[in-house]
Amino acid sequence: MPWAPVSNFSLLASQSAVNDVWNGYYQDILLINNAIVAIPNAQKVANDPAFTTDDVNLYLGQCYFLRAFMYYNIAQYFGDDKCILRETIPSKEADYSQAPATAAETFAFVESDLKKAEDLLKSGVNTTSGYDKGRVTRGSAAALLGKWYINHGMYDKAAAEFKKILPGVGDASYGSYALVDNYRDNFTKTAENNNESVFEIQFKDINSNAGWSNNDVHWLVQNWTMNNKADPDMWWNFAVPVFKLTDGDANHNGFESWTETINGTPTTVYDYRAYETFWGVPNGANFTYKEVTKDWKVQGWDQINIVGQAGCYGIRKYGYDSTSKTDMGFDAAWQDVNLRIIRLADVMLLYAECMANLNPGNVTATDVNSAIYWVDKVRDRANKVAVDQSHLYSTRAGISGQLPSATALMTSKGWTLLQLVQHERYVEGYCEGWRKEDLKRWKVGTSFVKSKTNWQGYQSLTLPVPQDEKDRNPNMK
Repeated sequence: MPWAPVSNFSLLASQSAVNDVWNGYYQDILLINNAIVAIPNAQKVANDPAFTTDDVNLYLGQCYFLRAFMYYNIAQYFGDDKCILRETIPSKEADYSQAPATAAETFAFVESDLKKAEDLLKSGVNTTSGYDKGRVTRGSAAALLGKWYINHGMYDKAAAEFKKILPGVGDASYGSYALVDNYRDNFTKTAENNNESVFEIQFKDINSNAGWSNNDVHWLVQNWTMNNKADPDMWWNFAVPVFKLTDGDANHNGFESWTETINGTPTTVYDYRAYETFWGVPNGANFTYKEVTKDWKVQGWDQINIVGQAGCYGIRKYGYDSTSKTDMGFDAAWQDVNLRIIRLADVMLLYAECMANLNPGNVTATDVNSAIYWVDKVRDRANKVAVDQSHLYSTRAGISGQLPSATALMTSKGWTLLQLVQHERYVEGYCEGWRKEDLKRWKVGTSFVKSKTNWQGYQSLTLPVPQDEKDRNPNMK
């Protein structure tokens, strides 16, 4: 895996990482198209009265969502005009060398699949009795369609989709969602498929299965979180420069902080989300290797040099705090915690972004059609006392965070509504995969990303079509 070149945006059509992304999505599309063909036929073959038309509609709705999700990601990575659209199973050689669709055709295809999913999933919402937790829901389809619209600058259509699942103003036929009180519950095994989750990738509970495959677990922890000073079983590939935590620059990045007197000493306390997001934050989370507890200093993040600076951080999201919590027979490099792909806070902030674009003059904090209202909802949750390791500043009983209101922050920084939303998306969703889409949607320039040698602005986020695909498909330019 060419980690260093990819990290520095030295992206080549010949790289295995690029090829893997392309092939992985098209393999899934083939499986989904097989299912779309097979499911109605299965009802006829089974001749089972318990296998109803409603069941068929639920299964097909999930399939249409998943196919749209695959094309959504192909378009994000490679461009709307590089998608090879397939509604059926390839049956002849020419089907494998199909020309890519136009951007307009790709847009219409994904939109159509998600609208079909919304219609077919009428009885598949997160509040439907008996509907399996973790399955795609009608709310999932509305949220993804909203994302498709906003990424194409269609703020009015995006807002209408997002609003369907927003608490207090939503449509009950799309489900009922709410922010969980404890921010960290969005990244733990014990709180999977909670009320904030709109769409998450399900991994099997390894401890409850006699066997497993690589599809049952992921290496997210090994690649992104703990370093090998804290856990010698790790061979981590990712570290966060110190300025990612502290830099309140013109691009609205950085986590807010304030000064408190703790035990008689003036002390910097960060936005409580920083303690849930990072390893290595001063006075941050401990990691226990076997029976040895290692605090943030012993973990050694401040001793690691990257991008010419002393010190960095790791990603704590989705990570275990102790090797004792890892699955039976595994080290912490392997785990089965579900990955939350879309959650309500993401949707709230995207709706706020729509409002910032549609009505930038509305700064009324009590108006549900103002960006301020929804940013405040997310910040209010961030100020709640966390349920986490007891020594963290974020868990002190009765001591809430001191993040100011969205209005006060915007005023103090001289920010527009859009800049306010950009900041909040940075701190709320750090390392959850939001950033790539955000930077592309905002069409950011060269100054927005630091310490990346080949960063040329948002265009750097588009991957080249793999050389293997060009070689085997003469219609792919």
